[in-house]
Amino acid sequence: MLPPSFAALSDLPARLGESPVYSPSEDAIWWVDIDGRKLIRTSLDGRTTAWSTPEIPGFVQIGRDTRPIVGMQSGIFAFDVEARSFAEIRPCPQAGTRFNDACVDAAGTLWAGTMDLANSDPVGVLYRVRGSRPMEPVLDGFLTINGLAVDERCRHLYVSDSHPTVRTVWAFDISDDGLPRNRRVFTRFDGLAGRPDGAALDSDGGYWIAGIGGSELYRFAPDGRLTTRVAVPFRSPTKLAFAGTNGATVVVTSRADDTHDGRMVACPAWVLGARGAAPGLCAVEAS
Repeated sequence: MLPPSFAALSDLPARLGESPVYSPSEDAIWWVDIDGRKLIRTSLDGRTTAWSTPEIPGFVQIGRDTRPIVGMQSGIFAFDVEARSFAEIRPCPQAGTRFNDACVDAAGTLWAGTMDLANSDPVGVLYRVRGSRPMEPVLDGFLTINGLAVDERCRHLYVSDSHPTVRTVWAFDISDDGLPRNRRVFTRFDGLAGRPDGAALDSDGGYWIAGIGGSELYRFAPDGRLTTRVAVPFRSPTKLAFAGTNGATVVVTSRADDTHDGRMVACPAWVLGARGAAPGLCAVEAS
C-alpha cells in the first residue's frame, strides 16, 4: 500500500465527479459532475470553469476538432465553449438510460456505455461510434458499465461492471473487424475494498482502476495480477487519468460522501510507480 500523496487540483466541489480526460491543446482536464449536472474544465494550474448541462452527463472525451464530446441521457453531444451550447452528434436509442463511461482508441473510435437510470436493471449497452456511421451496439447486459480502456498494442478492450452484485472486470480481444470477442474475466473485486469504477492505462500496459467506496486505486498487470495499491484521501474515487506532458501527472475524481465533497486531486505519476500514459492521446473522430 502506497501512502497518500495527493493535493487538491480544483477547489470546485462536485456531487459526483467523474470522467477526467486530458486535453493537450488546452493543457487542461475536462470532467463532469454527474449528479450536479455540470461540465467542468480544470487547467493544470488549478483554474476551473464549469458549465451547466441540460441533462445528466455521464462522460466527456475530446474530439479531433478539440471540442468536448459529452454523453448524456438522450445522446452524445459536442460542446461549443464560445456559444455555451450542445449539438447532438448521436441520439441514444434506449429510453430510461444514460451514458456512463467511455474511452477512445487510436482510430478515433468512441466506445461508450449506457446504464439504467435507476441502476437496477441489466440493460446497459456498449456502443461503438465511428466517424459518421450510426452507433453500433456491440455488448449488452450491463448494470453499471465502467472501466473502459483500449490497449492498442495487444488489441484488448477492458470493460467493468461496478454494480455491487457484479464487481468484475472483463478483457476482450479486438478482432480484425474491430469488434470485441473472446470475453474472459480479467479480475474480480471480491477480495478488494470498493468496486471497480473508471480506468486508465499506463505506458507499460498496466490497467489502473478506481475502487469506489474503498479509498484506493489499483493497478493490474496485463495478465490480471494486482501489482499496486494506492490509498487516496477520500472514500469514493471514481476515475483517474494521466495528464500533462507524457502523462506525468495523475488526476483522480471522486464522489461526495458524509465527510468530503467530490473533487479532483493530482499527484506526480512517478510517486505512484507509474511511468505515464499509454502511448498516444486519442481523440474522438465522430461528427
